Amino acid sequence: MALAYLISVAGSLAALAVLLRPRRPAPVPPPAPTPAPAVLPATAEAEVRVILTAAAQLAARLSTAA
Repeated sequence: MALAYLISVAGSLAALAVLLRPRRPAPVPPPAPTPAPAVLPATAEAEVRVILTAAAQLAARLSTAA
């Protein structure tokens, strides 16, 4: 009688463990990459020059700080 009780408790605990285990989310496919524009806007050259100038100034400051 005690053996049947222990088997039923063990079976219940196993069923509970299976039901409460964390489930893996379904894999989500990565989004499709956006295509690059065929032609850069007219203001792109000026923006690139500003970014490069700022990067050069930052590099100069960091090289003197080191």
